[in-house]
Amino acid sequence: MESETTQKQVDMLVNRLRKNLKKRRKWSKRTGVTCYRLYDRDIPELPLVIDWYEGSLHIAIFSRKRRADESEEKIYQWEKALLDAAVETIGVSAEKVFVKHRRRQKGSQQYTHFAQEGKRFVVHEGGHKFWVNLSDYLDTGLFLDHRPTRALVEKEAKEKRFLNLFSYTGAFTVYAAAGGARELTTVDMSNTYIQWVEDNLILNDFDLARHRLIQDDVFAFLRSEERDKEVYDLVVIDPPTFSNSKRMQHTLDIQRDHVWLLNRILSFTAPGGVIYFSNNFRKFSLDADAIECDHIEDISKQSVPEDFKDPLIHRCWRLVKAS
Repeated sequence: MESETTQKQVDMLVNRLRKNLKKRRKWSKRTGVTCYRLYDRDIPELPLVIDWYEGSLHIAIFSRKRRADESEEKIYQWEKALLDAAVETIGVSAEKVFVKHRRRQKGSQQYTHFAQEGKRFVVHEGGHKFWVNLSDYLDTGLFLDHRPTRALVEKEAKEKRFLNLFSYTGAFTVYAAAGGARELTTVDMSNTYIQWVEDNLILNDFDLARHRLIQDDVFAFLRSEERDKEVYDLVVIDPPTFSNSKRMQHTLDIQRDHVWLLNRILSFTAPGGVIYFSNNFRKFSLDADAIECDHIEDISKQSVPEDFKDPLIHRCWRLVKAS
C-alpha cells in the first residue's frame, strides 16, 4: 500500500514537471531567462523546490508532516523516489544535481546519490554574468525571485549614487553598475560575500575604482557619523528576517527594526531619491505611518517573477523621498 502511494505521488510529480518544463522552456526561449524556477511546491504533499541554472539543478526539500510510524529509512526512500523521478524527467546527469534539506531540526542531510562537491560556475541574467555555487552553501549566490527588481534598479541607476545594504553576492550592484551608476557602495558583514561581489564585478568587466566594497555590520555602517556627510540617490536594502551573528553589534529583527533602518537611510537619501526595500518574512507588516516618507508603494506583485508560484516569496516596497 505504501509503495502504491509513493508511486502515485511520483506520477503526480512527473506529470506536473512535464507540464512545467514545456511551459518554462517556451518562456525561457521567448524572454532569454536561463535560470528559473521549475517547481515551487506546486503540489502541497510534494514539498520540493526545483531551480534550473543553465543545465544544473538546485533542489530544496522542505519538511512535511511525518506519520508516527514513519522511519528515517522510509522517508529516505520516499524522497529518493521523488528525486530520481525528477532528475530523470528533466534529463540532467547526477553530477549536475545539488540537493539541500530545509528542515527545522538541527543538522542537515544530503543524499550522496545526488550531492556533489561542485565548484562555482557562471550563469547569465539580464545580459550580465554571475558566479553561482550550488553545492557549498544553503543558497546559491543568485536569488532568482528578485530578477524583476534588479531590472528596475538598472533602469533607474544612470548617474546615481548607489548604495546596496545586506548585499549578499552583489547582484543588485552589478545591475546598478550596468545601468550607469556613477558611484557604488556595497555593504555586507561577510568577507566571503564581499569577495564574491568583487568577483562578480570583475566578471562583468566593471572598473573597481567606481566601487566601495565594505565588510561591516550594516547597523554599524548606518550609525557612523560619516553617513551624515554622504548622500545617495538609489538604495537597495534586502535584509534577512533575523540575525544574531556574533560579528553584529545589534541583533537584527526586521519587524522590530525596519522603521529605524528606513528612517536612517532616508536621512541621507537625496531629495527625489529612491529606496527599494524587501524582505522575505511572511508575517511582515510595514509600519508606514512611522516611516518619514510620503511616497511608499508596495510593488510586491510586480517584483515576484512569473516562474514563482509563491506570491509571498518576498515583499518589496519602493520609497521615494520628497523633492
